[in-house]
Amino acid sequence: MARMRALCLALLALVIAASGCGQRSPDLVKGKALFVERCGSCHKLARAGTQGTTGPSLDAAFAQARRDGMDSDTIAGIVRYQIAHPRRGSVMPANLVRGEDAEDVAAYVAHVAAVRGEDTGALAQAGLAGATDGRQIFVAAGCGGCHQLSRAGTNGRIGPSLDDLAASARRYGRARGETPEQYVRESIVRPDAFVVPGFRRGIMPSGYDKRLTRQQIDALVRFLLGR
Repeated sequence: MARMRALCLALLALVIAASGCGQRSPDLVKGKALFVERCGSCHKLARAGTQGTTGPSLDAAFAQARRDGMDSDTIAGIVRYQIAHPRRGSVMPANLVRGEDAEDVAAYVAHVAAVRGEDTGALAQAGLAGATDGRQIFVAAGCGGCHQLSRAGTNGRIGPSLDDLAASARRYGRARGETPEQYVRESIVRPDAFVVPGFRRGIMPSGYDKRLTRQQIDALVRFLLGR
């Protein structure tokens, strides 16, 4: 049954890919930036530098398909279909990105999933690598996919709202003997050290201390505290 489903998806992807003949070429740089921003908090994709664990690793998901000779157009079609029709019961919302944005994300994933190496040129600077101010970093790191923060224009519901983080950081930090800055920094680099009541451990990916520079973390902390 699983093999038949995979074959059906592959055939569907071929139809989708074929129907795009003569249309615009996907923008891989934009696709990477959108993937990191909207998808990376839940999915691992090595070339994008994302470490999400809520959803499947996209490198692992397409590793066997690559070995079997599946081409990038077919993979892009499968990804595009899954964006529009996520697995029933998953936390992934349908159509997280739409239209050309979805095509760009699917094309980038198809370009790099289960492919060794590192992005080069303009692709290397897309997403987190080129982010310098706090809002940029928050968006590029994909935080908005899980957290609501009005100042960043995000409305994620998987994690707690960050609209009142300054007050929460004072309250929870005081209880732990930490300043608000220390509390927020620890929440970024060690997300399971303290979990807000009502939310589960293990949802927020770890590793931001490796994905972000010290300067980026400093800027993100200041932004989150409204400074």
